[in-house]
Amino acid sequence: MNTRSESSAYPYYVLFVLALVNMFNYVDRHVVSVLLVPIKQEFQVSDEWMGLLTGMAFMLVHSVFGIPIARWADNHSRRNVMMVGVAVWSAMTALSGLARSFPQLLALRMGVGIGEAAGSPPAHSIISDYFAPARRATALALYSMGLYAGIMVGYSAAGWLGEHYGWRVTFVAVGLPGLALSLLVGTTVREPVRQASAHRTPLPEVLRYLLAKRSFIALQLAASFHALAAYGAVHWMPTFLHRVHSMSLTDIGLKLGLISGLGGAAGALLGGFVADRAGRQDVRWYAWVAAFSALAALPVAFLFLFGTSGAGTLGWFFPYILLGGVYNGPLHAMNQGLAPARMRATAVAIHLLIVSILGGGVGPWIVGGMNDRLHAQFGDEGIRYSMMIVICGGSVLAGALYLITGHYLKRDLETEVGHVRG
Repeated sequence: MNTRSESSAYPYYVLFVLALVNMFNYVDRHVVSVLLVPIKQEFQVSDEWMGLLTGMAFMLVHSVFGIPIARWADNHSRRNVMMVGVAVWSAMTALSGLARSFPQLLALRMGVGIGEAAGSPPAHSIISDYFAPARRATALALYSMGLYAGIMVGYSAAGWLGEHYGWRVTFVAVGLPGLALSLLVGTTVREPVRQASAHRTPLPEVLRYLLAKRSFIALQLAASFHALAAYGAVHWMPTFLHRVHSMSLTDIGLKLGLISGLGGAAGALLGGFVADRAGRQDVRWYAWVAAFSALAALPVAFLFLFGTSGAGTLGWFFPYILLGGVYNGPLHAMNQGLAPARMRATAVAIHLLIVSILGGGVGPWIVGGMNDRLHAQFGDEGIRYSMMIVICGGSVLAGALYLITGHYLKRDLETEVGHVRG
């Protein structure tokens, strides 16, 4: 039976559970951003090392392990892959609270990254089988709302728990609930019937197929530079507010969490809706909406980074994070649309491999390294310039590459439709 003939409510239940998984994914991923200050103080390490903790150390294993995990998901039960992944990353997060040295914490965060590699690739593939292409950007945007809910919960919980109970208790408290979520996935989410033939596609063939599409290559590079800007901003924003505006961890967690969660979720919904609606007339709108998201954020970034008060900075950060959410639905809809059903989880893993290393890994690391080098001249104010350089460079390159994606997108999507029909 085709999954789309099932009760109309069940696909939305699955979408809700997967969005909940995505939320826990980003709670566990971003909780460390609010805790950078106390962790740095305890272990006496530099900003560059803290940038590695939040960026490259996590993202490198997250992206590298993503390929074999996604291959397993494309050829076996995607639901089971996700269930195991949630349990692994939740346990590793809880164990992070027991780390007795910085290398131990670094290793445990790498374990979180391995577990989280089993999150988005199978989830995107499942959603793409439950929702038709015309509704896919909206469905993936709703899934992406879990990202912003996770940032909101992670920031808020880390701020309050970190200030009142310490960073160690915080890791344990946010990690353990994920074990229950793993059971929910395993017992209530049904593996959908795949929409394509059941033959397995060797990885070299998948790579040849996808990398032959110019729009796919341009899309991965665009998303990488967009992620470089976004991760450089999001991971260092709590530290920026603490250093430049002397805000407490509780204040940062609550206010930044609400702004990030509500603004990002609103942006994700808006971007998915606009892209699906405009994309019915011209599929290039998916790329154009993403380009607008990157380029329109530039003047807003300048306003929040060079504001004179914490309240003003937070006020301008809301439209920045809203614009940052706009690209999620269109980006993932393009990525899934360019891949046949049996390649979709692998396509997401390839996307994450490129984007995680070039964007999520390098962005926070560059900001941390620049903070150390600019401190002698600008003191704590140096973080303003570090973040602005990364945001400007990443956003401009992302916008240009999204426009290049749009130039090739229509032809490549038509080729994909013809491939499926053939």
